[in-house]
Amino acid sequence: MDITAKPNLWPSLGYQDATAAVHFLTQAFGFHDVAHHAGAEPGQINQAVLRWHDGGLITVHSAEPDVAGFASVGGHPPIGIYLYTKDPDALFRRAIEAGGQSAGAPADSPHGTRDATIIDPEGFPWSFGTYQGD
Repeated sequence: MDITAKPNLWPSLGYQDATAAVHFLTQAFGFHDVAHHAGAEPGQINQAVLRWHDGGLITVHSAEPDVAGFASVGGHPPIGIYLYTKDPDALFRRAIEAGGQSAGAPADSPHGTRDATIIDPEGFPWSFGTYQGD
C-alpha cells in the first residue's frame, strides 16, 4: 500500500463551529490545513482540507442541516474515524490537552495493536492507534 499516493477518499465533517474544529484538529492531532475556502456567510467555512501527516485527507465545513444524504444520529452523521499513528499514547495526551475528552485511554487490543479514542468538542469520535490495515 502506497500511503504517499493522492487520497481518493475524503471524509467530510460538518461542524457548527468549523473554524474552532479546524483549530482543534490541527492542535489535537497535528493535521495540516492545506486549503481553506470561506463560506457564503462571515465566519463560515465552505471547505477546509486537512492533511494527515501519515497519509490521507479529511474536509471540514460549516454544518448545513438541509444537505441531503447527511442523516444525523445524535446531531452528527454516523461516522467513525481512525487515524494510524506510531505513538497513540502521545497523540492521546496531545488531544486531551487540546480539549478532547477521553472515550478510551490508550490500551493494547487483543489484535496486537494499541488504540485510543477521544471525543472532539462537538461530539465526533476520533479513534487512533497502531493498526495500519491487513
